Amino acid sequence: MNIEFWLNSIEFKNGLTVNLEKDSIVVFVGPNNSGKSRILREIYQLAKGPKINNEILETVTISAKGDSEDFLKRIESRRKDRTYLYYESGNNAGMDGNTLKDYWNVLIKGGQTSSFGISNFLIKSMDTGRRLGLVSPPDNIDFMNEMRTHSIHVLKEDTEKELQFSKYFKDAFGEEVIVNHGAGKRIPLHVGERPIVTAENDRVSTEYQKKLRTLPLLHEQGDGMKSFAGVFLSLFAEEFPVNIIDEPEAFLHPPQASLLGQMVSQKLGDSRQIFVATHSEHFLKGLLENAVDRLIVIRIERSKLANSVKVLNNNDLQNIWQDSILRHSNILDGLFHRRVVLVESDSDCRFYSAITSAIVEDQKNSSPDILFIQSGGKHRFPVIIKALKELEVPLTIIGDFDFYHDENPTKSVYESLGGDWNDIKSDFYKVKRAIDEKRPELETDKLKEQIDLVFNSFSDKIIPEQKIKDIQSLLKKSSPWSQAKQSGKAYLTAGDATMAFNKVQTAFKEKNLYILELGEIEAFDKSIVGHGPKWVNKVLEKDLLLSEELEEARKFVNNTILKS
Repeated sequence: MNIEFWLNSIEFKNGLTVNLEKDSIVVFVGPNNSGKSRILREIYQLAKGPKINNEILETVTISAKGDSEDFLKRIESRRKDRTYLYYESGNNAGMDGNTLKDYWNVLIKGGQTSSFGISNFLIKSMDTGRRLGLVSPPDNIDFMNEMRTHSIHVLKEDTEKELQFSKYFKDAFGEEVIVNHGAGKRIPLHVGERPIVTAENDRVSTEYQKKLRTLPLLHEQGDGMKSFAGVFLSLFAEEFPVNIIDEPEAFLHPPQASLLGQMVSQKLGDSRQIFVATHSEHFLKGLLENAVDRLIVIRIERSKLANSVKVLNNNDLQNIWQDSILRHSNILDGLFHRRVVLVESDSDCRFYSAITSAIVEDQKNSSPDILFIQSGGKHRFPVIIKALKELEVPLTIIGDFDFYHDENPTKSVYESLGGDWNDIKSDFYKVKRAIDEKRPELETDKLKEQIDLVFNSFSDKIIPEQKIKDIQSLLKKSSPWSQAKQSGKAYLTAGDATMAFNKVQTAFKEKNLYILELGEIEAFDKSIVGHGPKWVNKVLEKDLLLSEELEEARKFVNNTILKS
């Protein structure tokens, strides 16, 4: 019978308990210096035994299944005489088989909070300090009598594993990895096209070695390739049931980080637990490609002396991943920042980000660690807000004046921010009706007349692009909301509608929801003609700190985005 070993729960000092499965992939995210690396160390330490100076975790519970004899068979490669040596070093006393069997029999009773003696054989921890050394050539060993102390030892002993790992590496980098079986005291890995083995020229023959040694050495390649290969090789070759990895994306470019996430979640199967601390949206997306159902995302944020810990609901994560636009946006990057500013479009992102950066640089302040995210339209605000709120990512939401056009998604947005829609519903509809009842610039008959004029002005079989724009412009004039979005609050009549608007705006601001009273971002500088990207491109050519036309924009950014 195969043995099983896993952490079935972790309990935080704030009382939160996260239950785990045998194949859970637990990803810790959050801003810099929030405690992500520390929590990995605490998991590793608690699994060995109680630790009195933990800051984030209270306890872990550990479970195991299988016969103690099967456990000893699992770690047979660690045995030297009657002693089983720890993996990290050959220079230790280790433990005798009977003692290990006793410890194992305690574990299989269930509910244990440590695995003293056992964890050294079944939990692997990889920190960033040793990352690049994972593919450095280890000392050669007597495979009949000595303990394997390196993942490269596993590849040398198991040709099938070597070839499988080589295939995965080729998928990533287009090159094979070849173990050098005839290098003497060391066992290096080469990168390139594998020499052909024949009956006359095996892997230690002179002819084979001459060809192999013309290939580059893996440990002499770039840090990205070494880091990628080291992390994945350790996970693939050593088959620890519990793996702890700090910043697996270290030294990797975004595409490589994404690929590593994909390979970790797809190529290793579902027979092990993985605990990861990461700063990379790309690595997280790679995991989501193949293991969204196994994924548990936990955000950590540190405020003064306390750590805030929150688990993202997996259903919310899947909702984001299933939305094609959100899936290819940078929303998940919000998990790694102290605050997110959510806006409707990419033009909004560029504009607010540029003004914010100009003010911060002028005031010589430290970076506020803000991420600007665009949703591709206000109708996607609710799913993004819900997901980020679940992880307690501080949010500032900015929308155009036409948030008052319909109850949805405005109601969903307000409620997802913790507001009670019934408190503002009456006033919201006062504003909406005040605009709905306004006479549009073009009524039906006049609109038809103007559109007919456009069609009569050309004879092409296909409508010219400019004529399409002319018709779209006319259609906007058939609704009072087009004018309202351009004019904002000024479009409302004095009296009840304006009073209702002010009440709703106050309620929105209490929830960090800011609806532009000017209407839309183009109203911040009406000296520039255009809309969207064209308007933003022209604005960004100005002096963002001194331009008089942008004074209102600077005030708005200071009072919303930079307020603290």
